[in-house]
Amino acid sequence: MPELSTSIPLILATLACIAAMVLAVRRVRQLDELATTLWPIQAMLGLVTVLCLFAFVYRLTIVHKAWVPVQAHVDGLLLISLLLAPAILYTQSRPRLFGFSLFAMPLLALILAWGVCATLWTYRPFNLDSFTQAWTVFHLAVTYVGLLCCAMGAAGGAMYLFVQGRLKSKAGLGQVNPMASLETLETLILRAATLGFVLLTLSLISGLVMVTQSDHTSSLGKAWWSSPKVWLAAAAWIVYAVLINVRSFSTVRGRRAAWLAIAGLVLVLATYGAVEALDRTQQDDTSNVPHAVEAD
Repeated sequence: MPELSTSIPLILATLACIAAMVLAVRRVRQLDELATTLWPIQAMLGLVTVLCLFAFVYRLTIVHKAWVPVQAHVDGLLLISLLLAPAILYTQSRPRLFGFSLFAMPLLALILAWGVCATLWTYRPFNLDSFTQAWTVFHLAVTYVGLLCCAMGAAGGAMYLFVQGRLKSKAGLGQVNPMASLETLETLILRAATLGFVLLTLSLISGLVMVTQSDHTSSLGKAWWSSPKVWLAAAAWIVYAVLINVRSFSTVRGRRAAWLAIAGLVLVLATYGAVEALDRTQQDDTSNVPHAVEAD
């Protein structure tokens, strides 16, 4: 059942993230003296981190009472937020990445809002009974940390497109603080994509082992290879495989690399949504199966 002790911190964290976004916009545009300082934004992001940590530890120790920390979609969203908020805090203080948090915080707000929905209206636990605990922990860990890298790369891609557009149009360049250079952003995209590709590969391999074991084919069915989850994950893997080799293909650098980073995150999030939809469908199908009458 959904826990108010989880949803309330998530709602507060979402509001704090939105407040940090507003402060970040004002800081970039230099509308007032308060906006030029970092501490209000850092305080809001720190509050997001504390709230997510509280909710995650609460669910781990009180709700699940097990060493498998991710047992439902809301747990995964909490883990991503708990990793993404400190990452944004770190980049916020980097002078070469000025303005990056402005593009990363909308992703954080989206994930937090998704977590609110996952705990209030679409709560569904994972079906982990068929898998060993070691495989489950490893697969979920590389999956969610990989998603963090994908989010960082996509935020860098969105910022690259914004900065490039302003440089080409030369519109209002004197009204905003100078942002990160295109070279710095391209390096960030490639590094995040490379690490994300490695983790996504490990996620695919471990997931393939889990679904093809003779005792575990029930998770995606015998025709697991035709599942939307598998096809979306494979498409995301191909996108990142191309992205990490952009330095070898001059036609895929710069703007195209930024779009690839964004497309990769969209595919990964679509894969995540497909997992949630499949889990809900499987649970609905199971609930409709009549229970067998035990013999006397």
